[in-house]
Amino acid sequence: MKIFDTSVQELKYNVLREIARSAWNDRLLESLMDIPQIIVPGKKPTMRCCVFKERAICAERVKLAMNIDERTDRVITPLEIACDECPTGGYYVTDSCRSCLSHRCVDVCRKKAITYVHGHGAYIDKTLCIECGQCAKVCPFSAIVSRKRPCQAACKLDAVSTAEDGCAVIDYEKCSGCGQCVYQCPFGAIVDKSYILSVIRMIKEKTEGERICAVIAPAISSQFTYAKLGQVISGIRQLG
Repeated sequence: MKIFDTSVQELKYNVLREIARSAWNDRLLESLMDIPQIIVPGKKPTMRCCVFKERAICAERVKLAMNIDERTDRVITPLEIACDECPTGGYYVTDSCRSCLSHRCVDVCRKKAITYVHGHGAYIDKTLCIECGQCAKVCPFSAIVSRKRPCQAACKLDAVSTAEDGCAVIDYEKCSGCGQCVYQCPFGAIVDKSYILSVIRMIKEKTEGERICAVIAPAISSQFTYAKLGQVISGIRQLG
């Protein structure tokens, strides 16, 4: 039975598990530097170019999971070291263009951004294109596609964009913290902070008679593609 949707989710779980285990046993400071080695053992990489980069990314994830990254106080933040600079550029014409005679893409473009070059097919002038997508809708061969990074496509508020160095950036004035970009990033380059250490501390320090209650935020539903929010809550109740 598959437990995790993706290997990125499994990596997140492994980081939180090691932090929680060490914190619960009061060994977090002693084992902090060993956590990346525990999660990425051996010499053979499984996700990146080398195990050293994998461990470096793990170390960044550990800091965010422990909520000790002083660079940002945001709940969701991109990890530059993990961002693989997904190709961007909006709509473009692929090799599927058959140089058809109807030239629907040319006719539908209100900005005259598309021209037809005989023998070479359609061409989009990016200085004129406004990324409306009308050309892609009318192309009979689906030869015009949008090259938009997954995190950007997932954001319904247009809060994710691309920096000059190719890495993802988040406009926190627009961001609602829904977590869709976190889930959709195939490289795990956008991470949500964890407050697991605060929870463990409250559990260990609570006095007799005290109760600790957890409130499930609706945004958690974005992390589950195979279940509705009510089912997620029911599953958590069973675990308790």
